[in-house]
Amino acid sequence: MHPNNHHLSLIIVAILSSLVLMLTACGPSDSASISQTSKDDILATMQLSEAPKNVLSVASVRAQANPGTSISVRGQIGGTRLPFVEGYAGFVLADQELVFCDEMGDDHCDTPWDACCEDPDRLKAMRVSVQFIDAIGNPIQQNLQTSIGLNELDEVVVIGTVAESSTPTNVIIEATALYK
Repeated sequence: MHPNNHHLSLIIVAILSSLVLMLTACGPSDSASISQTSKDDILATMQLSEAPKNVLSVASVRAQANPGTSISVRGQIGGTRLPFVEGYAGFVLADQELVFCDEMGDDHCDTPWDACCEDPDRLKAMRVSVQFIDAIGNPIQQNLQTSIGLNELDEVVVIGTVAESSTPTNVIIEATALYK
């Protein structure tokens, strides 16, 4: 083999080796499972083993909700037909003073968590939106029903902050912890 051809062959082998390494590094991998695992870990670290102290009702939080205020609030997941936020770790939290259809003694409702028998104005005034955020303030893209087993009508305590975008008619809690 001519010396120049040998040198060219070494260069080609080096380039091809580099391309193979780059393609395997950038190609399909287990990044989806790594990402899923870290999301599950985030939600797992948010679950509390003991109930927090100084917990407020949803109605109390709504009455005194000021954006930026840290709060602990107790309620039931519900107050609307679809209380869980699709694609994100979030739900509607309703005050426990509301009468949910399963508490009425008959089986007249397929969605007892929506409290559809309550006065609509009272219902609106006794619920808040909850969204779970990560350490840098981004909403967590996770289904709370499948990842940590939450369901409609579950009683929970949420710890978080009243979101800056909250208004008196639309209170949003940016949650960082949960007790069930």
